[in-house]
Amino acid sequence: MKLYKRSRILWSIIALGCILQMVQLTFVGCSHTTPYYHPDLPASAKRDTIAERALQYRILLIGDGGQPKPDEPVLKTLKTWAQKDPEKTSIVFLGDNMYPDGMTKQRQHEASTRLDPQIQVVTSTNAHGLFIPGNHDWTNGDAEGYQAILAQADYINKVLTRSPKFLPPEGTPGPEVLDLPKISPVVRVIVLDTQWWLHQNEKPQKATEEIISELKGNLDTDLPVVVVGHHPLQSYGTHGGFFSWKAHLFPLRELEEWLWVPVPIVGSLYPLSRWYLVRNVQDLNNSRYKEMVSQLNAVFSSTKKPSLLIYASGHEHSLQVLKGDTTDYLLISGLGSSEKATEVNHGDNTLFAHQHSGFMAVDFLLDGSVLLRVVEPNVQEVQFHHWLK
Repeated sequence: MKLYKRSRILWSIIALGCILQMVQLTFVGCSHTTPYYHPDLPASAKRDTIAERALQYRILLIGDGGQPKPDEPVLKTLKTWAQKDPEKTSIVFLGDNMYPDGMTKQRQHEASTRLDPQIQVVTSTNAHGLFIPGNHDWTNGDAEGYQAILAQADYINKVLTRSPKFLPPEGTPGPEVLDLPKISPVVRVIVLDTQWWLHQNEKPQKATEEIISELKGNLDTDLPVVVVGHHPLQSYGTHGGFFSWKAHLFPLRELEEWLWVPVPIVGSLYPLSRWYLVRNVQDLNNSRYKEMVSQLNAVFSSTKKPSLLIYASGHEHSLQVLKGDTTDYLLISGLGSSEKATEVNHGDNTLFAHQHSGFMAVDFLLDGSVLLRVVEPNVQEVQFHHWLK
């Protein structure tokens, strides 16, 4: 009789757990494996548009390209876009240029398969290429991070011809200012090394008050401004706390994408503990990360805004276009290789979101208008276009 009662209690607990799991997964929702468009956008936003006005300058934003496949389709498409008008084009690689641990002594030989395919897009088109660092380039925060970032900068600076090539220099946090093009500039790019803020091992020292003061001064311009850093200020991806039902039910896919092994109930421990207990420094809910975001948002909101203020980042392995609060737009262009797109949801300020590889093109036109396009290596390359205001 006692064994029977224990068995009933056990099965009741299991049944209750399954019910709770089902309720939880109902609220968790799905990732946007097909493109999401804000419902107020016109249908025309879902395809390319012909900009009849003359191009003054183009910035191609691509992040997290440090694990390219052989003959990587994203880089092939990027090359096609860079070839259209290379003298008027800058490609900004938004960090995590070399997975998984940057250019450590043990992994320097991997540059030929990690970094070189990205570099070759620049050298083969004669466009301007600019690399900025991400957390993986800093060995994801490990002690060798500073030396790894110096080695990567040296490697890139020796290969590319058009300056600047790698910013900020020498592992410093920035900000670094780049007005493009050099003659009669139409846009200001401000480069930040956001991993410097989060890195807790050896790094060059600089007071955050000095960084903030310089950034305020850099924003005082009549030009539209694109601030680039690896880490987003807001996100509806995994670094922002979103985990779809697949992450809860198949948590082993975090280790290997092919591990479709269901682990009900227990599987939710990873996403829940990551967000509520561990608070990884690479996630938006971590105290160091939140402090960085708070300080940057304070600068953006307290300064006289330029005509257009964009903050562009990678880090999330997805594509997101968000309306900003302290900036006009937040762009997350975080999958420059076809490896491991990560889950993404949407919020009220999401204009576009897709769990897919690709990059973004920002065109500054002769009449002063600015066109954003989200480009993916598909038959229909442009998945989204939007005139920035």
